[in-house]
Amino acid sequence: MTDYIRERYVKPLYINVLYGNFLGLGKEDLDAFVDSTTVALYEVTEEETIQMYNGNWKDTITASWLCGIGRLSHHLNKIETLLIPSQTCYAGQFHCFALARFDGAESVRVLRSYLDTYLPAGDRQYDQEWAIGALWWLDRRHGTDYAQVYLKNSDNWKLRSRRGEEYGVLRPEEGILHFQKVMDFVDQYFPEFAT
Repeated sequence: MTDYIRERYVKPLYINVLYGNFLGLGKEDLDAFVDSTTVALYEVTEEETIQMYNGNWKDTITASWLCGIGRLSHHLNKIETLLIPSQTCYAGQFHCFALARFDGAESVRVLRSYLDTYLPAGDRQYDQEWAIGALWWLDRRHGTDYAQVYLKNSDNWKLRSRRGEEYGVLRPEEGILHFQKVMDFVDQYFPEFAT
């Protein structure tokens, strides 16, 4: 990964991509974020994208943000190899986003595989809320009901210690609502890539 890529694309974007922080930006910061994203969408090369996918979580979250908006679905296999093992923090959020934006049967397969792997949640609080949000969004677009399989069992979302003691719960409904806001944001601010 070159310093140029980090300075030009990653640094201006990743912190506002993380968690969908861009949803809470004021006008000036929002305009700067949208401008930086737009520049990256039109400038970043295939080689630079590959380098980002081979970098740290900040790099990969940025790559999936850009690939998702631009619907660069030829990166789906790389995203799958990063998402399913869930070896880095945070990046899975926007791997799920990219998969939803790719809008295909392979995206559904990968999201279901992720949820099959990480539900019930137990002591693994990863990106399950993002994955269910992405799967739910795809269900709404295609008239399918895959997400319901995971939503109907509330035990799927309980957080438990390794000793089995319940200490919290993931909130898939909030994940779905948040994910919808992220997708609406992209349609509003990047209409040339709208769904």
